[in-house]
Amino acid sequence: MSNLDFTISCTITFFSKKLTNPPNLNNGKYSPHIVIKGTDEHLEINFIDGEDVIFNQPIRANALPANEDVDYSSLQVGTEFFIKEDSLIVGEGFIREIFQHIPYKKK
Repeated sequence: MSNLDFTISCTITFFSKKLTNPPNLNNGKYSPHIVIKGTDEHLEINFIDGEDVIFNQPIRANALPANEDVDYSSLQVGTEFFIKEDSLIVGEGFIREIFQHIPYKKK
């Protein structure tokens, strides 16, 4: 699997004490970093769809790797992570599933 041809399906929770406005996970413009718990590894992801954010409640969302020059192989099913905007931890989550994108091919 190449570095950018998979989707990360996760459950995430955003913290109300850290954000004033919930991020839009459905417009493809929210690209925070995630930090795998227990490491200092920062990986940029791009949320492509998800449930509406309700602070302090777990929701489901899907994201894509955002940088083809970075190794995302440390992301595995069950991996727990923090969501960071700049230096602020705004949420946390875990990976439920990783599945490969299969590009649409015209016949």
